[in-house]
Amino acid sequence: MANGGSHPRREASELVQHWPILAVAFCVSLISTGLRFAIGPFMRPLVEEFGFTHSQLSGIVAATMLIFGLALPVVGRLADRWGSRTVVAAGTVLMAGSLALVALSRSPAVFAAGFAGVASLALAATGQVALSPVISHWFRRQRGFAMMFLSAGGMGGTALLTPVSTALIAAVGWRATYLLFAGFSLVVLLPLVLRWVRDEPLPIPLAKTPAWQPALATKPFWLLACGMFACGFSMHLMGTHGVPMLEHHGFPPLTASFGVGLIGLVSIWSTLGLGVLADRIGKPVFLGLIYLVRGLGFLALVAVGQEWELYLTATIGGLAWAGSTALTSAITADIYGARIVGILFGLLYLGHQIGAAAGSYLGGWAFDTLGDYSVAFVAAAGLLFVAAAASWRIGAHQPGASAGIQAQPAA
Repeated sequence: MANGGSHPRREASELVQHWPILAVAFCVSLISTGLRFAIGPFMRPLVEEFGFTHSQLSGIVAATMLIFGLALPVVGRLADRWGSRTVVAAGTVLMAGSLALVALSRSPAVFAAGFAGVASLALAATGQVALSPVISHWFRRQRGFAMMFLSAGGMGGTALLTPVSTALIAAVGWRATYLLFAGFSLVVLLPLVLRWVRDEPLPIPLAKTPAWQPALATKPFWLLACGMFACGFSMHLMGTHGVPMLEHHGFPPLTASFGVGLIGLVSIWSTLGLGVLADRIGKPVFLGLIYLVRGLGFLALVAVGQEWELYLTATIGGLAWAGSTALTSAITADIYGARIVGILFGLLYLGHQIGAAAGSYLGGWAFDTLGDYSVAFVAAAGLLFVAAAASWRIGAHQPGASAGIQAQPAA
């Protein structure tokens, strides 16, 4: 195969010819990821509606994260077998149904079943794992940029849906807000998916796929897992309790939601440049820097008292908010090879969701027990500092040389 530099027209043609697929994937990721992270504005009305304690509601959110994580390997396998178009379309319908079920629920049990059960499966089927196969197929030479662009859609969802949800809840209530998102999924997203997402799978014989189990006994895998746990813990702590924490510290609801949303807004643009910088600096080094800056940002958020301090912290923190999962996937492929990166990254992402569940629950527990969220946010900073150190240790392992597992050539 010729080098990418000898085919500039082919490289350009991927974006020119297939940009609708990438654009639709961006929109689906924006809504799906945005709904997953925009639980903060709904916390207070849900507590008031159903009489939950913060710990109880945080426990439901934690269950949501675990079910979401457990569903990801299944979703990935279905997308490989049936194609992203089928899985994402079905997930979009399921997402609309789950949002309607949550909006119309009148008992805590029905709410928990719809939110933690059905919605978790729907969000998994419309997330990055389900969309990755079709993006990887159509964008071979510009795959890195395409995956970063898809990740930027998720960050855009965090930036957009947190303040939008806050404004809609204030205007029409939390039930109508979920119904509006359900209608948007059916009326806008589903037709776009059916019209533009096209699959042309390239089957790889199972006999040629290397064994992935030996990778679980290697040090780099667990160093990466350490980072993914801290990533999930910190991101979902922020998504679930960031707005309530800032409100508790005296910020108005719209100011608090805009501050959290600003993190995602800045990360949209920073994500697109992360791949280039990581290639120049080194992926493990840059991944460690992301975790380090994010940890400092969590400590700063606990200390801010003025609006300008909040916005400045959110802006700086947004530069390091995205890219950790994409870099983890890339490092996994560098070390173990592209043929087994799917299953290994799926397992690493499950660790991410275990961290997400822990972070979501710990925030509610800290508030109910200690009357403040600060302990949870300081704990997140500590985990991120450990993740930074773990990421820098990965740099000592050469690609393909880990524990006798030889890296496979990229697809």
